[in-house]
Amino acid sequence: AQAQHYIDLYFQRYPGVKDYMDRTRTQAHSQGYVETVFGRRLYLPEINSRNAQRRQYAERTAINAPMQGTAADIIKRAMIVLDQWLTAEHPQVRMVLQVHDELVFEVPADAVDAVRDGIISRMRAAASLAVALEVEVGVGDNWNEAH
Repeated sequence: AQAQHYIDLYFQRYPGVKDYMDRTRTQAHSQGYVETVFGRRLYLPEINSRNAQRRQYAERTAINAPMQGTAADIIKRAMIVLDQWLTAEHPQVRMVLQVHDELVFEVPADAVDAVRDGIISRMRAAASLAVALEVEVGVGDNWNEAH
């Protein structure tokens, strides 16, 4: 009962979230798939299943996939542009790792200032959305220190 109270309170404060969830669930049932902002589709063969557990799992997937998939699309777009730029203009810099919505680079210490702004601007330009993409840069001798 207490958990349901928190859920109800959340949806009262953020009714747009509930509307999004309902709209997405309905769309998934009628189309059999959902899409990212860039049009990549995730088909949901179990969305109209008679088995409630399978149907509910597909509904949860339908609600989450457009957001999570769009985030993945954005980081991939940024990686492509950054790779082209770094190869052409900063071959000593290496993009070595993606961790969710983060990219890790190996950058010589004397090149950090030269590439920081370029990385930020290219990542921000990876998608045109209703809100600006925020990009933060951390620097350190390892991933932990960069945080």
